[in-house]
Amino acid sequence: MTILAGTETVLVVDDETFMLSLAELMLVCHGYTVLKATSGQEVLHMLELWPDLKIDVAVIDVVMPMMDGFELAERMRKIRPRLPIVYMSAYPEKAELRPEQTRNIPFVPKPFTSLTLVGKIREALDTPLSRAPGQG
Repeated sequence: MTILAGTETVLVVDDETFMLSLAELMLVCHGYTVLKATSGQEVLHMLELWPDLKIDVAVIDVVMPMMDGFELAERMRKIRPRLPIVYMSAYPEKAELRPEQTRNIPFVPKPFTSLTLVGKIREALDTPLSRAPGQG
């Protein structure tokens, strides 16, 4: 049996406040600390203000206005190259039905259950970065 609970800090980025609140509730129930942001700009500002801010993994919505999840991840990697990232979106769960750039990355389809979300986060945290798909 896989242990899904954790004590790590998860940054959740989504322009939909309902999804942020839902993800936070799910993660807090499993022991995680949650930081929330509604835009890429907010995340980059946060990292600029607090360069030592503890973040163990980021969960980023793919489709957001102004700066999509891929651009945010690229910019975050310049600041924190080893940060594991899990993407989320309302794209289908089956990889072959999703846009090409979302096929070989750690991905959680919306809507998700707490077990799906936490399982994917645990997988990202427990997989060495050099072996994780879409993380290099």
